[in-house]
Amino acid sequence: MEPFGQRSIALGFVIATLMSLRGVKRKSLSKDGAIAAWTVGFLSVVCGLRGFVLLFFYLIGSKATKYKIEIKKTLDASEEGGAVRGASQVFCSSALSVVCNLLHVCYCGEEQPIDFKVAPLASLFASAVLAHHATVLADTLASELGILSETDPILITTFRRVPPGTNGGISLWGTICSGIGGFLMGLLTVLMDIFSGLS
Repeated sequence: MEPFGQRSIALGFVIATLMSLRGVKRKSLSKDGAIAAWTVGFLSVVCGLRGFVLLFFYLIGSKATKYKIEIKKTLDASEEGGAVRGASQVFCSSALSVVCNLLHVCYCGEEQPIDFKVAPLASLFASAVLAHHATVLADTLASELGILSETDPILITTFRRVPPGTNGGISLWGTICSGIGGFLMGLLTVLMDIFSGLS
């Protein structure tokens, strides 16, 4: 799909609009969060079909955030209102990938297969986007689902048990969820490449 072509602009507009409206309706996004989500969603999709991976991150992350929210509120006071994402949260979890996508378009044009021998710069940008999405979803699932671990987490700096929700606390369950998040983003990127004919 040609970046910033008529088809990609139309697709980006429709998908970003539907996802932003869905986020407000389901109370996953505040109004400023929806505007930010529309912006990053539109820019991601108009750069190429790999932009859909960001949308999958949003859907998976939103489900994880809302999963057992009432239980999470009893475990961690910072969960109060945590299911609604604002503009700063949207930009923090997606700005780097959007910048890498835009750089890819500027310097390399259309998406290309990830092959460092054939297209090293395009592969670098595509891998950076994938790494960013994988890291952000891994972190989201580790914190949103890891808090539900049956055992208290261990603080990474002292190796002592701490209450659920403590920053720097890790658990086996949270670590497994983190690995699943990274794996899902890699798998979804491969599937998008197959769907778009890049693989």
